[in-house]
Amino acid sequence: MANLIIAYNDRNIADRAIAALRDEGFGDAHVRILKGATAKLVAEISDCGFAEADARAYAKAAGDGKAVVVADVPEDQSDLAQSILDGVTSGTGPDNGGAMPNVEEEFSVGKVKTTNGGVRVTSSVRETPVEATVTLRTETVGAERREANRPLEGDEAKAAFKEKTIEMMGTREEAEVHKEARVVGEVELRKEASERQTTVKDTVRKTHVEVERIGDRAAGK
Repeated sequence: MANLIIAYNDRNIADRAIAALRDEGFGDAHVRILKGATAKLVAEISDCGFAEADARAYAKAAGDGKAVVVADVPEDQSDLAQSILDGVTSGTGPDNGGAMPNVEEEFSVGKVKTTNGGVRVTSSVRETPVEATVTLRTETVGAERREANRPLEGDEAKAAFKEKTIEMMGTREEAEVHKEARVVGEVELRKEASERQTTVKDTVRKTHVEVERIGDRAAGK
């Protein structure tokens, strides 16, 4: 099968083209006017074997209000079908004719950032045994009786027979640990930027539309 496509500025012209194809034996299953969203039309036209750039151009033409006709015809009848479509176009005048767009891709280069490696800094806690020697003092209290033989004098004699209590406490030193966190170093992350030039090579496509007259007959014939 051969796939033919053409865009008409007027729906009436498209209808006449379809009618002309039917008159020559091309049934409804082989010819249709494309309808739908742009993305759907691009996919449908591409599935018919047309290049993506052409598919986008015809889908845009349909979106702009043109009637885009697609015909699936037998390979050996493709020339006849094409002449019918072109004949309807040429007979309508320049204001109502079909449109065959010239499509050309533009080339531009942008920039996108990607990662190229980095540094990860992880903090972990490790315990290290330490020790220090300190001298601790302990005081104890004791009582000792001793013999005495002396007279009481003055106030001492007056207080000798009064009840009283004397207390003395001993002391003991114990080790007490103090810890203080101090910053002894830092790891700082930094970036260094450099620039480079690169040449991007690719290809761009464009369509070339050739115009030729068909069906002309020599004068007098």
